[in-house]
Amino acid sequence: MRISRVLACFITPVILGSGVAASTPDSGQDRHADAPVQAATDAPAFAHEVSDIPVDPRVIYGELANGVRYAVMQNDKPSGGGGLRMRFGTGSLEETDAQQGIAHFLEHMAFNGSRNVPEGEMVKRLERFGLAFGADTNASTGFDRTVYKLNIPDVREEVLDEAFFLMRETADGLLLDADAIERERGVIASEKSARDSLSFRSLIDQMRFFTEGSGLIDRLPIGKDETIVSMPREEFVRFYQSYYHPENTFIVFVGDLDPAIAVAKIEQHFGDWTAQTDLVPPRPVTPADTDESRIGYYHHPELLTFVRMGTIYPYVDVPDTLEKRRQNTLRALGIRMLNRRFMRIIDQGGAPFLSVSAGRNTIQKTMDGMVLIIRSDPAKWDAALAAADLEVRRALQYGFSQAELDEQIAIARKASETAVELANSRKSYPTGAREYNYAEAIVSAFGSERVFNSPQTSLANFETIVADLTIEEVEQAFRERWRGYDDPTIYLSTGEKLEEPEEEIAAALGASRLAAVSPPENAARASFAYTEFGEPGDVVSETYVEDADAYLVRFANNVRLNFKQTDFDADTIAVQVQVGDGFFSMPIKNEGFRRFALNVIGGSGVEGHTADDLQSLFAGKRVSARVLTRTDADSFNIIGTTDSADLASQFNLMTAHVVAPGFREENAKRFREGIGAWYPTHDSSPRGIISKEVPRLIRSGDTRYGFGELETFISPKIEDVRAWVAPQFKTGFIEITVVGDIDKDTVIVEVARTFGALPERADSQPDYAEERALVFPDAPDAPVYLTHAGNVEQAVVRLYWPAKNATDVITYYRLRVLRSILRNRLTDVLREELGSTYSPGVGVQSNPQTPGYGYVFANVTTDPDQVEMVVQATREVGEKIASDGVSADELDRAVQPLIEDLSSSLESNGYWMNVLNDAQSDGFGLERYRKREAIYRNVTVNDLQALADDLFAPNQAFPVIVLPKENAGE
Repeated sequence: MRISRVLACFITPVILGSGVAASTPDSGQDRHADAPVQAATDAPAFAHEVSDIPVDPRVIYGELANGVRYAVMQNDKPSGGGGLRMRFGTGSLEETDAQQGIAHFLEHMAFNGSRNVPEGEMVKRLERFGLAFGADTNASTGFDRTVYKLNIPDVREEVLDEAFFLMRETADGLLLDADAIERERGVIASEKSARDSLSFRSLIDQMRFFTEGSGLIDRLPIGKDETIVSMPREEFVRFYQSYYHPENTFIVFVGDLDPAIAVAKIEQHFGDWTAQTDLVPPRPVTPADTDESRIGYYHHPELLTFVRMGTIYPYVDVPDTLEKRRQNTLRALGIRMLNRRFMRIIDQGGAPFLSVSAGRNTIQKTMDGMVLIIRSDPAKWDAALAAADLEVRRALQYGFSQAELDEQIAIARKASETAVELANSRKSYPTGAREYNYAEAIVSAFGSERVFNSPQTSLANFETIVADLTIEEVEQAFRERWRGYDDPTIYLSTGEKLEEPEEEIAAALGASRLAAVSPPENAARASFAYTEFGEPGDVVSETYVEDADAYLVRFANNVRLNFKQTDFDADTIAVQVQVGDGFFSMPIKNEGFRRFALNVIGGSGVEGHTADDLQSLFAGKRVSARVLTRTDADSFNIIGTTDSADLASQFNLMTAHVVAPGFREENAKRFREGIGAWYPTHDSSPRGIISKEVPRLIRSGDTRYGFGELETFISPKIEDVRAWVAPQFKTGFIEITVVGDIDKDTVIVEVARTFGALPERADSQPDYAEERALVFPDAPDAPVYLTHAGNVEQAVVRLYWPAKNATDVITYYRLRVLRSILRNRLTDVLREELGSTYSPGVGVQSNPQTPGYGYVFANVTTDPDQVEMVVQATREVGEKIASDGVSADELDRAVQPLIEDLSSSLESNGYWMNVLNDAQSDGFGLERYRKREAIYRNVTVNDLQALADDLFAPNQAFPVIVLPKENAGE
């Protein structure tokens, strides 16, 4: 299973095994003799029991007689679905020296047999019920917790019973068969190797530096090689029985279900759980050494350059109360004002740093402090340090202005108000990347001993705090948090080789401190200049699309509007403006130019207002506009999200980007500096080399894909971008899509007033037939070998199979089904049989903008010595699907989760944006929407057989192998 975060691993429990009676943990083992004698049950069950912050009344908390704690919440987003989480209060900190990595290892063993589920059957059972138990969302393990996750698309009783049953199997029913453990060791080692990148090693060294004396990095969740290969079954049983206890368990269910039923299910499935041994207390956290400042240095020629500089002091654990929230708000306001100053400096151009952010620095309660994270060119780290340091000293000496504070209060207030508006629209579980959801939020609050309160409570608390807040109070809190900054702790990670790093870093700080600090300049802001665009345009046609419940509107100047009213997210309106011809009209045919243009038009604001100006001008408003030039897109895109109160401002800003785009040289200069600092490190991982070379390889050398040498990024000029973009923004085709909680007439008025008032636009787009014609290359006689400069134990194998009809809508959805089957078979062969990888990935490329071109690919991270074997095994898996066919059970397990996901997608503004965004131009989105469910429900094994015969025909795969440079000659 995949680690869901850098230091987080999935994990699973264990009990008896192979007919052997459970054993009592050996008292001679390290059972944390230094742990406090006080039992965990002496503490309050939940943080809100001892806090003056009222808990969210929508959540029902409880505790079973055996100590299992739970929280349930009724929520109908998405309708009919639910999120189930099971958290154990244990992680890698509880491992003994002989057990390092065992918490993560147990995750893998969850799929290798339990009391009532044979080895290899758990995932299959889940898939038959359409449960989303994928490699990215199944669980995570940290230093002090393990969380198992199931997203349930349908809360009918048989599905609920299956979900709770499998969670209970995980809680105390694993067999931990010794032979299964042996078979899994290679997979664990492969996963550890896959994560062992240069950036990961740099992160670990950074953690070592800031937590020195705590021993924290001796208990990383990923474990150590020597214990991974040697831990006997007895250690698995010992760890499992020591920590997987009812009183160490917290279960959360959030979904479209009567809370009483959810509580009854928890009682039914977990009420009779009895631990066989005493719960071992958690290992106490050892504080880091914070008595004095330190200087640290980490070097590798392929690393990006970062300076981390700040204060460090002991961590003090404070209960979650209103007063703590008040202090956190004061701290946050000070940090935000400082970061705002850094953004302004960067936006003005000429800064020696590429980026700077200030924030709190605390790691697993071992230490506390404040830190600047400064990114720079390797040769300018000392100048970047000095410039960032100067701003912190300026803030400490002269404080902030009332205008700065008012701006940040307005932004924070708007965020709190938006959270209130969305309170009844948040999802039970994530249906999109990085999406706030209640299941994860409740688990997170429990684990960090925070009260899970309502957004209304947060807003009321905020208003109480800021009602009589003075700038002096914020400044006082800021100075207290940065105490000790006169002698800061500094850590430099860089590709720059320093002969005497400690002395050179200290000298850079000393030189910085010689610069005198002057008061800040607080320039007044002009009002936004773009609010009038001419006579509002007339609507010349309006068409209702019944099956999508959407409207297609056309204005007299040829501007199109696609609109759908939804209530999925309360008072939330998604807006996308598509202008011109985009990628296919690119005059300089390489990726370097596209990225240059993206950064210029995306970061230059508009004429008369820099990006920094816009942030201040729209502070306190829910207004945003990102200007994009995406690969394979037939337009430039401007995207944003707003609410009904700020809809007019949203359209003003988006229209300003079209009628008065910014082309600022300082943004071009900043991009060149940033890409110059990044480019030497692009080959520091297999992923980086794949991004550079492979897109071009599998498109027969087309230079618009992948990227070439550094010169292609830095040679374009502002004039090149202006010559490309300005004419298209002036007269190009415009199609606007609006989806959200707003009525049609209001949207039409705003579009008529802004985009509809512009001079006549193009009525259509050129076909760019030649630019859209991509060619998949013939399969090479031997794999293509590439090299990376990162971890010498890490290699990647990729196989690409051309799918010429992938853009046909029927073929596309059938390919998605076949992808799931290919992934499952690769997992069986590469993971379970050969132990070559822990999580093979499979993807489908199908873009209707490039008809006749597409592919399916497999991605396998493995050991350099196994690459040829992995290529052959992967090729054979595909060919075997073609030769042996697909079973009815395979088809059912592949298609059922896809069908179950349909309903939740229909309750997503993002999905409907994709459906409608080309409704009056290409119509691809509507076609896919109309056909996908029928295709999924009617697909047959014969359909997949015909597809597999074509896709996996012999001598068709295009294999790519990425090896460490030192292995390339072998």
